[in-house]
Amino acid sequence: MEGFNLVMHYMPYLLKGLLNTVVVSVCAILIALCVGLLLSVLRLSGNRFITAIVNIYISFVRGTPLLVQIFIIFYALAMVGPNIPAFATGVIALSLNSGGFMAEIIRGGLTAIPKGQYESAVALGMSKTKTLFRIIFPQVFRIVVPQLTSEFINVIKVSPMLSVISIVELTRTAQRLYKQTYEPIPFFIAIAVLYFIVCAGLEEIVKRQKRKKKLIH
Repeated sequence: MEGFNLVMHYMPYLLKGLLNTVVVSVCAILIALCVGLLLSVLRLSGNRFITAIVNIYISFVRGTPLLVQIFIIFYALAMVGPNIPAFATGVIALSLNSGGFMAEIIRGGLTAIPKGQYESAVALGMSKTKTLFRIIFPQVFRIVVPQLTSEFINVIKVSPMLSVISIVELTRTAQRLYKQTYEPIPFFIAIAVLYFIVCAGLEEIVKRQKRKKKLIH
């Protein structure tokens, strides 16, 4: 009961940390979507060198720990400009990481589009770029909404790693509070519940999207 009262007393701080987590995750996922889209377009360019570079990037992102990537970006940006905010560094790190996974999600969506649609667009005189952005990608995004939502959930789950570069998100907030109160368990249980509420809500959206797709088919 004492732990519950302690958590409730500091709940405004935890909710502020949760808000920071959501903001950094939303910013990261939006940029990641653009990164994934760009990588997908480059993959379809037909240039073997560009395609190889994109594949290496995606393999690197998927094959190395996110924590290592965060440190690389943190110190690389510090060399460029010492006054770059930690928030911006965190968003860049998460978005570059998630962008690699986004590219794979979009590729999966592209394989679901019948090749006849490409051929029909070419027959109508549309350029490759117009075909992609006016016909193909709108359909792809409708197909991969559940996967995109799942990736957003993943970004939220890995966002605590940003605490290593002093971003005051939810986990960092809990760390600060337990150092003040010497009561770690109540705070970590509390943030686990908050993470669960957010992620469970998003997972419910994914389930509904999947049910809708089944009804359509």
